[in-house]
Parts: sequence; C-alpha cells; structure tokens
Amino acid sequence: MSILRRDDTVVNTLGNAIAGAAVYYLTQPADVSTLTPLAPVYSDSSGTPASNPQITDGFGHAVAYLNDGQFYTIVYIYPNNYQVVYPDQFVGSSSGAPTPFSGVPTGTIDGSNKVFTMVNGSTPLGTIPSSSTVVLNIPLIPGLGYTLAVVGGEVQITYANAPQPGDALWAQGLL
Repeated sequence: MSILRRDDTVVNTLGNAIAGAAVYYLTQPADVSTLTPLAPVYSDSSGTPASNPQITDGFGHAVAYLNDGQFYTIVYIYPNNYQVVYPDQFVGSSSGAPTPFSGVPTGTIDGSNKVFTMVNGSTPLGTIPSSSTVVLNIPLIPGLGYTLAVVGGEVQITYANAPQPGDALWAQGLL
C-alpha cells in the first residue's frame, strides 16, 4: 500500500483562512463524538509518523500523508470548538474511487438566465454527481440556492437567483 498526500484548507464562511484549527483523520466507521479511531498519519510519503490531528497554519492549511485506497472521515475543529465533519473522503487512486470534477458552469450570464450546464473542465457532465459544491460568489445550499437535473443528457444547474455579469461561478465535487 502506498502513502499519498492530502491537503486540507480550513476557512470561515467568508473564505478567510482559519489558523490553529485541528484537522482529525479518522478511519471508518468513525465515531465523531470521541474522534476515534484515529488513522495513522505521516509527514511524508516515506511513512515518517506525524501527529493526528494536524493543526492549520496561518493560511488555514494542513497537510497529511495517509494510506492509499481508503475512505476516511475528516473532522475540522475550529479554535472556537465548532466542528465540521466530512465523511467518506477517499484518499488514493484505487479502482472504485469516486472521480473528482470541477469547472465553471457554462451558460449566458446576463442577469436573467438561471440555467447553466455543469462541466468537468469544459466537458458537460452526463450524470448527477454523488457530491457537489456549487458556487455563485459563495457556496450555495442544494435545493435552496440551486437544483440539479439531467436534461438532454447533460447535468443542468438551475440557480434560485440569476447570475449577474461579474459574478463568480464554480462547481466541483465527486462523480
């Protein structure tokens, strides 16, 4: 089994980096109330042991090297003890792993059009992702800020509010 790098960046809702946050790496099934079981964490791909949790630097960044081919639960604990849990985070390249995607949704930004096509780079997606983050200047809440549907063999994003010229659009996630 190889050891691969994972980068985590902890930010607040405004996108500002959070220094001093603890990033826990748990094997599954995980108990997030007790933060167990802790996964082996390394400081390099050679397997030098490192601490778990990792603490974010001034840029909100933490790096951990983890065993390839496993799902982990990643838990961010902010300095004010606010906790964010990310289950089913795959580290590795083994078969069966989810495929990441990202790109700027395509469509006309004219202040009235709400329907855009979700893409990976410039290629339209054909299936609704298993997980996704859709951004219209800020990350949006699914079902409230946007909806997804397959129309004509392509995944369409319908925004609750039409993007305005100058707005930043982005979508990423796992297929």
